[in-house]
Amino acid sequence: MKRVLVAEDDPDTAAAIKVTLEDCLQVTVDHVTNGALVLDQITATHPDLLILDVSMPGLNGIDVFDLIRGSGQSVDVPVLFLTATPDRAEQAFARFGISDVMAKPFEADALARRVADLLARAARVA
Repeated sequence: MKRVLVAEDDPDTAAAIKVTLEDCLQVTVDHVTNGALVLDQITATHPDLLILDVSMPGLNGIDVFDLIRGSGQSVDVPVLFLTATPDRAEQAFARFGISDVMAKPFEADALARRVADLLARAARVA
């Protein structure tokens, strides 16, 4: 079974993501409430996909992304960024080669499709 790690500080949003993905896809969803916990959780669970909230207190999604890519571990884990300002984020992230950005609030079906696509793409690359 595929595993998805969600870094989201809003408990309602995190719960919605978990329910959506576990109901629509055959995945296990783990959740951390802040960016500082992501690297430890990656080491512990080896997720197949990481969903990062862009605006978290402390380490935000971009900080976490930089740490992951700089750590040498889990470099190939696909990342989906969630943000309330997707147009601005997509422009800002383009310089990092990041294209997987999704708007919050999200539609459950759209999130499930995006996650399924990312997991399928990652499986083809592996």
